[in-house]
Amino acid sequence: MIRLGVIGAGYWGPNLIRNFASIKEVKVEKVIDLDIEALDRIKEKYPDTLFSNDTEELFDSKVDAICVATNAPTHYELTKKALLSGKHTFCEKPLTLKTTEAEELVKIAEEKNLRLMVGHVMVYHPAIRKIKQILDSGEIGELLYINSIRVNLGLARVHENALWSLTPHDLSIILYLFEGEHPVGVSATGKDFLTPGVEDIVFLSLFFNQQNIAHVRASWLDPEKLRRLIVVGSKGIAIFNDIGKGSVIEVYDKWIKPKEAGGFEHNQNEKSKIYELDKVEPLKLECEDFIKSIVDGKPPIADGRSGATVVSILEHADNSMKQKGTYLPL
Repeated sequence: MIRLGVIGAGYWGPNLIRNFASIKEVKVEKVIDLDIEALDRIKEKYPDTLFSNDTEELFDSKVDAICVATNAPTHYELTKKALLSGKHTFCEKPLTLKTTEAEELVKIAEEKNLRLMVGHVMVYHPAIRKIKQILDSGEIGELLYINSIRVNLGLARVHENALWSLTPHDLSIILYLFEGEHPVGVSATGKDFLTPGVEDIVFLSLFFNQQNIAHVRASWLDPEKLRRLIVVGSKGIAIFNDIGKGSVIEVYDKWIKPKEAGGFEHNQNEKSKIYELDKVEPLKLECEDFIKSIVDGKPPIADGRSGATVVSILEHADNSMKQKGTYLPL
């Protein structure tokens, strides 16, 4: 039985608590939040759990693991304290706001032989796992390019730009699908239309060793909600539209063919192949992977090192935006 403590019962915390509590190998022993009203909203659902606003009490307790589900600026301090107190730690994304801090957390976890995991929930989405299987099978050939779109006319942040708020999801997907290839550079542009200094729209390009690229468009200032992932291979294309309950993966595995006289032409008559998706909550799979990593003693898929890489990309992309899209090596 893994004894778990959770810090943060606000926006995302209750979802994590619900999923961890549903795992038979887990006992959610303590939930901590400075907001007493947030604790009161969920207390009745977990009669065997202790609720408190004393964070230090959790670090001094005998829980095996801690889940940090607070706002991003607090992630570094809380995760560091959790690791130093000898607890396996799950931290919501982004891991930190600075690469040096993220690398420090990874080092502490490695030195203490503790599991450190980041809440990159999209790599546990059935669609992303299926696309990874399609790539690994060779169905669409060698991975060349990824285009990810995450836009809507949504809640505009005033303290966190679209880069840090939205693109961690896309970056974690890109790194997962480009497994084994390390990003070597980034370029980004953005614009602060609503709040000075807080970009509402971002265009990010990520470059890899083998001259492959990925592109992310993120915004909360678009008229239409889009969550679209386009994965281009040398033999085909996989497309995932993450909108609605009936979302599926479409694969065009004969999308381009060579001409006899040279050059290429598009096969416009080719119909797509449809892959239905498993009906499972990605967050449940994410929580299960964290617990499994503790039991097995092996890194989870979304481990601390992948989290640190995402932070490095975000930090460099932020600097690139300030330099009007200058390419910055990673």
